[in-house]
Amino acid sequence: MPDLRSDFPNPDLATCQSELTRQLALLGQHWPTFSEAELVELPGPGRWSRKEILGHLIDSATNNYRRFVLAQLAPPPLRLQPYDQEAWVRIGTYQHRSAAELLTLWTGLNQQILHLLARLPEALLDHECLTLNANPVTLHWLIADYVLHLEHHVRQIIHH
Repeated sequence: MPDLRSDFPNPDLATCQSELTRQLALLGQHWPTFSEAELVELPGPGRWSRKEILGHLIDSATNNYRRFVLAQLAPPPLRLQPYDQEAWVRIGTYQHRSAAELLTLWTGLNQQILHLLARLPEALLDHECLTLNANPVTLHWLIADYVLHLEHHVRQIIHH
């Protein structure tokens, strides 16, 4: 299994796709082993439960899919729009969704991202985007960063 961190910030697109696929399978394997109590347990003040972490990953998939599409449509540089992660998780009330529904939604969103990445013209990987701090990055960098972020939180869910 490749360690994306060793290649960051620019693992090739195939490595990103492979790692994303691996993370989907990994969480798909572990998620059903947790009890409802384990999924909603809050590990401390201001910390998210496993369901809320997965909800955050759902929000992240939604926002990043949008970024990946806009980076292909908008003239460079694409100015990335922030989103309030805490508010999105709070409003999503993921604690009150069934575990199976959350996993299905997250998996489906990421399968759509994989579908998009499989058809992404290579020339667009260098499309410039401006981060929230106006730092220039490429679409390629955004994709790798998304996969690293997802990997971090999948590990967090499993080892909560």
